[in-house]
Amino acid sequence: MVSVAQTQYAARLERFALPRYGEIPRIELYMDQLLGYIEEMLGPLYARNEKIITSSMVNNYVKQGILAAARSKKYTRDHIAYLIVICTLKQTFSIAEIEQLIASQIASFETAVAYDYYCDAFEDAVRALFGGKGSQPCGLMGSSGAGDFERDLVKASTAAVAYTLYIKASLLAMDLAEESNTSNP
Repeated sequence: MVSVAQTQYAARLERFALPRYGEIPRIELYMDQLLGYIEEMLGPLYARNEKIITSSMVNNYVKQGILAAARSKKYTRDHIAYLIVICTLKQTFSIAEIEQLIASQIASFETAVAYDYYCDAFEDAVRALFGGKGSQPCGLMGSSGAGDFERDLVKASTAAVAYTLYIKASLLAMDLAEESNTSNP
């Protein structure tokens, strides 16, 4: 039987943590520094040969209006927070859908609050699937209080990404099991 929990990928995800808004560098970053930071922070989510972000991607996000343009070729803490959210969600959602998800959060909460809530929900969803307890991501609030709809969108979107990561880990585990079976007849 194939076990997702026994893959190195699953082990990386179980320990994975996103930087909180206050932990993102305060100094503004040039493009190459920005790309390096995002790749370092999100590397565990991606396969080794998968490209996380490029300068062309960043420029396209700006052209599409999902990301504000850099100031004097420097990227701020807000840019970095947006890109972390974009790069985690793009594994499951289209850029147009990501733009709507971000817009709904920013309309209701300031960037730092929305981003930190996203980080908490993302980590909870990933740990629920990869924490070895066989649990599921948190359920939706489903109430009509202020901000509940937006919080539900965050929980649902992070759960969807966590399930996408779980499928990737499952496929990896299947490949490893198949390789093991062919090398040990």
